Amino acid sequence: MDRKYATLAWIQDNRSEFIQMAEAIWREPEISYQEERSSRLQKSYCEKIGFRVRELDTIQRYAFIAEAGEGKPIIGLLGEFDALPGLSQKVSPQPDPLVPGGPGHGCGHNLLGTASLAAAASIKTALEKGLLKGTVRYYGCPAEEQLGKPILARGGVFSDLDVALCWHPADINTVAAYSTNASIELSFRFSGIPAHAAQVPHLGRSALDALTLTGIGVEFLREHMSPTARVHYIYTSGGERPNIVPAQASGAFQVRSPRMKDLLPLLKRVIDVAKGAALMTGTEVSYQTLQGCYDVLPNAVLSDLLYRNMEAVPLPEYSIEEIEFARSLASTLTEDQKRNTLLGLGLDARTADLLLSQPIHREIGYWGKGWTIPASTDVGDVSHIVPTAQINTATYPVGIGSHTWQATASSGSSIGMKGMLYAAQVLAGATWDLLEQPVWIEKAREEFHRTVGEELYISALDLLQRL
Repeated sequence: MDRKYATLAWIQDNRSEFIQMAEAIWREPEISYQEERSSRLQKSYCEKIGFRVRELDTIQRYAFIAEAGEGKPIIGLLGEFDALPGLSQKVSPQPDPLVPGGPGHGCGHNLLGTASLAAAASIKTALEKGLLKGTVRYYGCPAEEQLGKPILARGGVFSDLDVALCWHPADINTVAAYSTNASIELSFRFSGIPAHAAQVPHLGRSALDALTLTGIGVEFLREHMSPTARVHYIYTSGGERPNIVPAQASGAFQVRSPRMKDLLPLLKRVIDVAKGAALMTGTEVSYQTLQGCYDVLPNAVLSDLLYRNMEAVPLPEYSIEEIEFARSLASTLTEDQKRNTLLGLGLDARTADLLLSQPIHREIGYWGKGWTIPASTDVGDVSHIVPTAQINTATYPVGIGSHTWQATASSGSSIGMKGMLYAAQVLAGATWDLLEQPVWIEKAREEFHRTVGEELYISALDLLQRL
């Protein structure tokens, strides 16, 4: 057997360990910044098989690097393991939470981190046999749902990589050729003067009025911002009792745009709206960055390499029971809901309709070129530091999107596990090619430098100071 594909076969030979890991993380989901068990489980496995494990708790709690090999090139495989609040669900085609109101893996991160780790572990075996030269790293990255990677990026942990590869659970098998929106979330806090709301309201200055006017101002701003930009917000506090003029009020405002350079001017306008609201109400306003991430810069060279490996690795086979489960789960959504999930990934309408005729995607696509999905991911920050590319694999039935109870159900099922193992083999195959044929890295870095030009990466957490 070809040495490369013998290395990929190692993943299948050891699949029971990886399935058990993914199932264990799925059964005990932990939300962002609370992933103690998930991180410990993966670190223990890495230590057991001989990775050099470096904990990154001084930068971000529960983050770690597992490394094998030595010298250049250094290939990073990104992993995640946080769950989402309120999405607890059994492996069932009907809503049935394991813990009512509890968290669940509605974004499939129990699969995501496990597959990237499996890919790194397989490459480790090849490095130890002397079949390849260089270094492979697995990054255990907490809190993707709360944009955790910018904290690690700010700490410089990705800076010496030559290439970063990643994947994400989805309902289709495709190179993730699309970009994503950059995003910054701010917290506004207004301070006013309390007063009796009936007796002497004229002596008060309402912080809630200021917050409300900020929301109204944002609504009027929508007409004058790019149609591809997004602003959404919530009020997080607004006083204690209705008979007291609120002295304190606060809200969280998230601003998105296809490029960070376009987001910053819009963010400044939102801040000006809040300042104007404070001026109108005689209150004071302060603000701070809660979190933020860059847009994803897809790398076409690496995307092509991933696609070649998607073609080379056999797609999963599914049993009659798995296909029936997929059909039942997909039937909980309308055709329009499923169609829009596919359109949101950059597919054209005709292709989306064709894919909806099958319960599980059993082909390979290359979708999303030139497309920006409105959502955001902290992988964007990594892609502004080092050439980065991603794939999606079918871990959910066609038309089911992430952040749903249906995705939680599928992420704990055998369908999810098969998509995970396929992703692991594709990532391992691409990593093999990069280490064996460094010309891929040279071409990817040439493209990267053409794309970013003179731009220097500055964490979104620090960008506010430059406005």
